[in-house]
Amino acid sequence: MPSPPDDGTATSTADAFRSELQRLRANRESRPSDRPDRSQRLDGIELGPASVYEAVTRQMVESLASDIREIKGRLNSLLFMLIGGIMLEIAIRLVAP
Repeated sequence: MPSPPDDGTATSTADAFRSELQRLRANRESRPSDRPDRSQRLDGIELGPASVYEAVTRQMVESLASDIREIKGRLNSLLFMLIGGIMLEIAIRLVAP
C-alpha cells in the first residue's frame, strides 16, 4: 500500500475535520432536545432511558426478571420437597423391618 504524500494535506484535512466536528457539536448542544433530562449519570454513563421505547422495554425486562425470580423460588421449593420426600422414603425403608 503506498504511503500518502507528506505535503501537509493530511494535517489540514484532520484540522478541517476537527473544526467541522466541533461546529456540529456546538449546533447540537444549542438546539432544544426532545430527549428527557439526563440527571442520572454514573461517571459519564447515562442511566436514564433515551426514549419511550427504551423505558417500556426496560420495564418489560424488569418485570420478566421478577417473574423469573418467582419461578426460580418455586422450583427450589419443589426440588427441596422432592429430595425431602425421597430421603424420608429411604429412612422409612431403612427403619422398617
